Amino acid sequence: MAEAENASGRVWRLLAIDDNRDSADLVVRLAQKCGYEAQPFLGREDLRSALKSCPPDVLSLDLCMPNEDGIRMMSVLEESGFKGRIVIISGQEEWFRKSAARLATARGLRIAGDMAKPVDIANLMVLLTSLRGEDAATAQPQASLA
Repeated sequence: MAEAENASGRVWRLLAIDDNRDSADLVVRLAQKCGYEAQPFLGREDLRSALKSCPPDVLSLDLCMPNEDGIRMMSVLEESGFKGRIVIISGQEEWFRKSAARLATARGLRIAGDMAKPVDIANLMVLLTSLRGEDAATAQPQASLA
C-alpha cells in the first residue's frame, strides 16, 4: 500500500478496532480515501504489539466485542501511553458512548468523536479529514458527530 502523506510528507496511520470484519474494513477503506495508511484490528492479536509495530495517529474503537471490550482496550491504550486520537464507533446507545468517551478523557486519552453504527460515512470522512489537517495537533475536534 502506498504511504499516505500530507504536504509535509508525514504519514498518517489509522487502526480500526472492531470484531466485525466488514465494519473494520469499511473504516479502513474510508480512512484510505481520506489519505490514511490504515489497517483493521479484529481484537484477536495483542493490542500492545500492534501499537508498537505500527503506531496509529487515529484509532477507531468499537466498544462491545465478544472477547475484547472497548473499555478494557482503553486501559491498554492508557498503559501504552497512546497519544493519538480515538473515534468511538459503536452500536451502543448514545449515553453509553458518551460515558465511555468521558472515561477515556479522564484517563488522559484524546477522544475525537463518537459515532453510532451504522456509521454515517460522510460524517466519518469529514472527521478523519479534519484530524489529518496540517494543524491536527491543535484542531478542535467535534465531540460527537452521531
